[in-house]
Amino acid sequence: MMLRSLPPAVAALAFALSPAQAAPAVNLGESEALKCEEKIASVRRDVLGKYEDALSELQTAFQKAADLEGALAVRTEKQRFAQDHTLSERDYVTEPKSLRQQQVLYVAKMQELVSAVVQEALPKLIELKKSMTVAGKLDDAVAVRTAIEKLQNSHVPVARTEAGSVVAAETLLMAYSGDRSRADKTYKGQKIVVRGALSGYRVDPADAKVYQVYLTGGTSGGFVQCSFSTSAYRFREEKNAFGGASLVINPADGDAATWRLQKGQAMDIRGVCEGQDEVVRLGRCDVLR
Repeated sequence: MMLRSLPPAVAALAFALSPAQAAPAVNLGESEALKCEEKIASVRRDVLGKYEDALSELQTAFQKAADLEGALAVRTEKQRFAQDHTLSERDYVTEPKSLRQQQVLYVAKMQELVSAVVQEALPKLIELKKSMTVAGKLDDAVAVRTAIEKLQNSHVPVARTEAGSVVAAETLLMAYSGDRSRADKTYKGQKIVVRGALSGYRVDPADAKVYQVYLTGGTSGGFVQCSFSTSAYRFREEKNAFGGASLVINPADGDAATWRLQKGQAMDIRGVCEGQDEVVRLGRCDVLR
């Protein structure tokens, strides 16, 4: 039956329920990202509410101390906050110092809590992206990748890792699994110490003068490939009586102690992050533990 031959009320209902008018399906990754955004909004409301209370207490303190300038400065900030209901570094005042201290405190607290919400959501989103890629749902995987990038870029400032920083293998692997470009801005070219569990080792198939040691993290999967020069270190595998094996590492000059490590054992390796190419790569490496 043609739609125009139906009674008006029935025709309207049929039109509303027609497939062409159905709401587009929401990607599972986008749905998870939306939940994360809602948690972030809740965290911000809570922190900003406490900041508002702190302003009232601070103004009262200035008034009791007969500090007119301080009371007026806080009142001005209260008026700004009532209008904008935001707080960021651009809102910092110079004086009074107690007001600035409150602003710094609450901005730092908000950034800390928001970053924690994002970091909590990332592992699930990364696993969704991986599973969708494996299943051939490439457009869905791209949508999840975009959601990850948006979450991090909107809520977690990019911070260049300082040279010599200790970075857990899990953290490094998750960073590259989530957003490779962002991870490069954070780690690539920096000499860092990666702390992880020994998961494998071999001579580089393409260069016998390079020995590769692989570290892994906890649940993120993947490996950090650490490349050593055989002119600086000597490597050998040593079997034990129970069928197991250990990796034995000696400095080429023989002056320092020997390292004897089994798979799964924690170790620290210092090197220069070279980014990701199938695995996350660390070059020009030294053993620290």
